[in-house]
Amino acid sequence: MDAADWDARGRELTARGDLEGAEAAFRSALELDPRNPDLLYNLGTVLRERGLRWEARSAFLAALEAAPPRADVLTALGLLAWEEGDGPGAETLYREALRLDPAYPEAWNNLGVVLFVSARYADARGAFERAAALREDYADAWFNLRDACAELGDRRAARAADRKYRGLSRGRGT
Repeated sequence: MDAADWDARGRELTARGDLEGAEAAFRSALELDPRNPDLLYNLGTVLRERGLRWEARSAFLAALEAAPPRADVLTALGLLAWEEGDGPGAETLYREALRLDPAYPEAWNNLGVVLFVSARYADARGAFERAAALREDYADAWFNLRDACAELGDRRAARAADRKYRGLSRGRGT
C-alpha cells in the first residue's frame, strides 16, 4: 500500500470509531511520506480524540513546519489550547486561522465559544452568526448562537436559532 492508501484506511477507521487502528494507519502513511501535512494533521486529529494532547500538538506543529500555515491546523492547535485552559492562546490561534481563511466556519464557531465564555456576548454572537452563515447546516453554531442571543436578551433571535438547531438535530438523529 502507498501513503494515499494508508491515509484512506485511516480515514475509514476514524469514521468507524477505531481510533487506534486509524492512528496505526496514519503512522504507516507517514513512514512513506513523513512530511505530508495532511497526514500529520489527520494523525494529530486522531491523537487528540484519543486524549494524547502532547502527541497531537507535535503532529500539528510538524504539519505547520511541513507546509505554509493552514486554518484547519491552527484551529486544531486552538482547540488544544482551549482544552488545556488557555483561552487567550486559543483566541489568538483562531484569529490567526481566520486571517488565513475567513471562510472557515469551525474557527468562527470556536472563536465564538472563547468570546462567550469571556462574557463578550455581542462579539460571540457575531462569530456564531458568521459560522452559521458559512455553513447553514452547522448545528453547533446555531446552538451557540441561541445561547449568545439569549445572553444579550434578544429572545426572538434566540428562538429562531433554537428552531434552526432543533431542525438540524432531528436530521442527525439526535
